[in-house]
Amino acid sequence: MIPGPVRPVRLVGSTTPRIYTRPLAKGPPGPCGCGCALTPGTSRGFEAVSFATDVLGVQLLPWQRWWLIHALETVPGRGPGARNGRRLRFRVVLTLVGRQQGKSTLLMIVALYFMALRYARLVLGSAQALDIADECWRGALDMAEDSAELAPLVGKVIRGNGKTMFSLVNGARYRTVAASRSAGRGLPVDVLILDEVREQRDWLAWGALSKTTMARPGALILPTSNAGDAESVVLNSLRAQAIAEADDTLAILEWSAPEGCELDDPAAWCAAMPGLGYGTITESAIRSALATDPPAVFRTELLCQAVDAMDAAIPPDAWTACADPAGTLAGVRDRIVMALDVAPDGQHVTALLAAPVTGDRVRVEVAASWTSTATALAELPGLVESIRPRALAWYPLGPGAVMSADLERLYDFTDETKRRPRYAPDLVRVQGADVSAACQGLVDVVTTRRLLQPRDPLLDAQVHGSRRKDTGDGFRFVRIGASHVDAVYAMAAAVHVARTLPPPVRRPMVY
Repeated sequence: MIPGPVRPVRLVGSTTPRIYTRPLAKGPPGPCGCGCALTPGTSRGFEAVSFATDVLGVQLLPWQRWWLIHALETVPGRGPGARNGRRLRFRVVLTLVGRQQGKSTLLMIVALYFMALRYARLVLGSAQALDIADECWRGALDMAEDSAELAPLVGKVIRGNGKTMFSLVNGARYRTVAASRSAGRGLPVDVLILDEVREQRDWLAWGALSKTTMARPGALILPTSNAGDAESVVLNSLRAQAIAEADDTLAILEWSAPEGCELDDPAAWCAAMPGLGYGTITESAIRSALATDPPAVFRTELLCQAVDAMDAAIPPDAWTACADPAGTLAGVRDRIVMALDVAPDGQHVTALLAAPVTGDRVRVEVAASWTSTATALAELPGLVESIRPRALAWYPLGPGAVMSADLERLYDFTDETKRRPRYAPDLVRVQGADVSAACQGLVDVVTTRRLLQPRDPLLDAQVHGSRRKDTGDGFRFVRIGASHVDAVYAMAAAVHVARTLPPPVRRPMVY
């Protein structure tokens, strides 16, 4: 029997998020289909699903249906905001999902559902860029006008002149504002949509916008995003609180790839991209992004994994691939270069070692780090004496200038009348064009896997937090307004000098 052709396996995104707040409802599995006990009596989501299907004519993706049912879970409650003796369980629902999965469509449905069924008098859409909020608003208006049932209910529409709004004849309104410290002040908001919350780098916009819901007992805040980086302070804080279950009214629904997964793992794609296989996003589009995106971009945008910095100067994946914690510099002691650098605030100093090893590779190690230049200068002579590097390098025109006078006093012996200590390395000043050359050279040896690094926590932290600053035809690492990168600068100088110094002179053996 001749076997038939093997059909490729169709990748389908996961309906259920990898991380989510579990329902309170107990009992046998309900009609949700995921095994939970939620029913129309314990979630308004079933009503929202019917509204989307029957009134708006939207064919929901499985993950969108799941989201509506779980995000709109109810618990017993009375008073304003309650209905039939029940109120919404959550006041804040944080949603994390990869890009282009149908998130905006979901937000449009939620806005119209709350407006049409009189659960909300005011829906406010906001994003760091107003055009993003307006796009969701425009999609909701188009969806309403395309609905045979809702179109006659659309009332006043205002576009431009700093105000974007449409209303229904029942008085419900949908407005948009840019996320800022003054956004939404004076507005009583029932549903607050905060798109791309990863872009909020401080608490000013959150403080202004979230407080618009304080006087509305049944209010719902919907921060949504893909994953962010270390500066996404609002997103990171909300996520940490939700995972810790620190607030009963805060939920997290996160479609993301598992930590440590490979970029090309189809299972990871399915976990982070629930629209995969449903026409929202295709496998070929993902593979194209994989081939063209930097790893950090692919991880945060599509795999929905947090990264230390979107524009990291040193690619995190390449840095990790250079790890060699078992290696040492023991066999190359005569080729070691030591480099020093100081953080701009003077609160951190690093001494870094580098030496050429087999082939064209360079190994680096942290020799020492200090929290002040005074301590560094006090301990440096003993450190140099014990390691005996061929050269000692630093940046005399950067923050390291504060050490220049002391380094020259200790080790500059161009004046032969000065008494040399027991051991003195050659001083190398890295300045001018050599600064960019050192920074670019470090990135090059990392990306080409020609660096061996010890997986040192200090180096890992500073490398992942490093950013690049373009200067002319080259670049340097950002110092001002960034986290400490003195270890990265010291590593760049040590590697640069170690690669450019002539090999040590070998004395002929005498027999």
